[in-house]
Amino acid sequence: MTMKVKASTFCVTVGVALVVAVAFAGVANKAPESVVLDKAHSKRPSVSFPHKVHADTIACETCHHTNKGLKATDTVEVQPCSACHLDPDKPEIGSIRDMSLTKNPFHKLCIDCHKKEAKGPAKCNDCHKQ
Repeated sequence: MTMKVKASTFCVTVGVALVVAVAFAGVANKAPESVVLDKAHSKRPSVSFPHKVHADTIACETCHHTNKGLKATDTVEVQPCSACHLDPDKPEIGSIRDMSLTKNPFHKLCIDCHKKEAKGPAKCNDCHKQ
């Protein structure tokens, strides 16, 4: 193989690699603008959660407790809360099907934080819009 052919092959390979990298960069899993929490919609209306507002001001692992060190710009796959909290294996893990303000993990985490910070919704219909 001549030096010219080798150089051309190298340039084509690098070019293809760059095109693939740019294409996949556009579809990376980054923090979403909002998330619809709808696993208990048979009991209460779904909640449209403004994820970006929270991701810009709160450490990700505050909510995503199984992803220590997670950043909003990371491109890792993050399991939805329902992966563990819909039908938990252990009784000490709260279920998002439970409407209790003291047992439902969303209710506990969100309402406790909103009360502590003295801002944000803290009543049922504030989040669960009719």
